[in-house]
Amino acid sequence: MTAQTKMKDWETHMNAAQAALDAGNDIDAEVELTAAVKAAEEVDPDSPQMGMALNSLGALYDAYGEYEAALPLYERALQIMETSYGAESPEVASVLNGIAELYRATERVADAIPLFERAIEIQEKALGKDSPDLAATINNLALIHHDGSNYEKAEKLYRQALKIMAKAVNKARPEHADLLINLGGMLDDKGRHDEALDTYKQALQLQEQSLEADHPYIATTLGRMASVFQSQGRDRDAVRLIDRALEIRESRLGADHPELIPTLVNFAKVLRNAGEDDRAADMDARAELIRAAVS
Repeated sequence: MTAQTKMKDWETHMNAAQAALDAGNDIDAEVELTAAVKAAEEVDPDSPQMGMALNSLGALYDAYGEYEAALPLYERALQIMETSYGAESPEVASVLNGIAELYRATERVADAIPLFERAIEIQEKALGKDSPDLAATINNLALIHHDGSNYEKAEKLYRQALKIMAKAVNKARPEHADLLINLGGMLDDKGRHDEALDTYKQALQLQEQSLEADHPYIATTLGRMASVFQSQGRDRDAVRLIDRALEIRESRLGADHPELIPTLVNFAKVLRNAGEDDRAADMDARAELIRAAVS
């Protein structure tokens, strides 16, 4: 097989991986990204295509929480991108952002912050101050300050990122919704529940415009909104949203999937608070049956 054919294979696998990610199918995405790495390796292990595939696969493992598997992929991708594009390139900033996110997840805050700041500096110069990619990196830096309860700094960064994202041509980008969700979470943490709910509603509207109707992210946002309603004692409203979230998860996972257990248990609690004891008992029973089946 020629190098040109292998590179076409690489492109096919990368496109298929992105389609799988967009559909919330991480298993297929991993298969396609692994195949993309193999295709690039057979042509040139130091090519930009290899760097892209490694970075994407590292990001997927990072999202799984498989940090030991993700970090060496990121580090190899960083070396390739620096050699291929230069140390001040957007490609390098992308990998730095991924490594910094991994450090944040593993509580290596002191290592993460300078990487985020370097990535932001690169993106401002290379992409301009209105770049959605820059907004995403600023959001990630905001998350670190949010994690550390530095709410004033976090809110400033979240709103800076949202201001940038609002200028994007496609305002229904999933990343815009992610920013709103993060800001909503911070507002909720500070007890600003009405503001949090309004922010989540904006995020949900964007997700419904840009994602499939049964996408897991929509279910997660519904769950966040339901949590705010619970904080406000609005249990009937919470029931309505969790009911919809459960329906989405069931459509994706099936009625007996172990990942449904947290939703079922929480739903039972909310139903009891709303005075629906019979439905609550049904949810608890379903959760127990699923646990028994997988134990």
